[in-house]
Amino acid sequence: MRLTVCVLLLTLVVVKPASAQLCTGNPTFRDGPYQAGGAVSLTEGLRSVEATFAAGGESFFAGAGVGVLNFTDIDVRTAGLSAFAGAEFVTDQDDRILLCPVIRLDFAAGPDIGPVDVSTVGLQGGGSISVIASQSSDLMVVPFFGLAVLYQRINTEVGGVDTSASDTGGVADLGIGFILNRNVGITPIISIPFAAASSDAVFTLRFTFNFGG
Repeated sequence: MRLTVCVLLLTLVVVKPASAQLCTGNPTFRDGPYQAGGAVSLTEGLRSVEATFAAGGESFFAGAGVGVLNFTDIDVRTAGLSAFAGAEFVTDQDDRILLCPVIRLDFAAGPDIGPVDVSTVGLQGGGSISVIASQSSDLMVVPFFGLAVLYQRINTEVGGVDTSASDTGGVADLGIGFILNRNVGITPIISIPFAAASSDAVFTLRFTFNFGG
């Protein structure tokens, strides 16, 4: 039963939007080519903390992250790594509507329960669209919507015998970015998975800071 709970919750590992540009409520790399970030995510039976670092330019960006996941119902922790890349495109003459295709790869080692070793690889591909709803010299408000397809492969090893299972689904992201002084971002997000093993919403609060240039 404990392993079943973990396997179901691991479908949530990839249910989080990649840190990116204005398309996901973060400061644009046009105002600072480097970005450090942190995020806290909460859902039923799972808590996670993630730190990220990214770099980008006028359009393209890429980054990586490391996170710790805590399965609260069974008191088990595991670590994860992520990498992501994407691009940002302006779709209107006023530079207010932005579109970002993004791809993200996740790997989690664990949780291991007794003699069972578990590892997970997840792939997320999709995009997001945002609108600059309000803009001043001190504050920019950027609501956004994202949609992505998920693929996850879970490998288990018991007594030297390997087994694997895969799952596919999707996730919709709704959020709003509050960007202060063009280089500090505070972004609450709700991610809603669908057609996957778990349908619990994930609530994320992300902080980002752009620098350099």
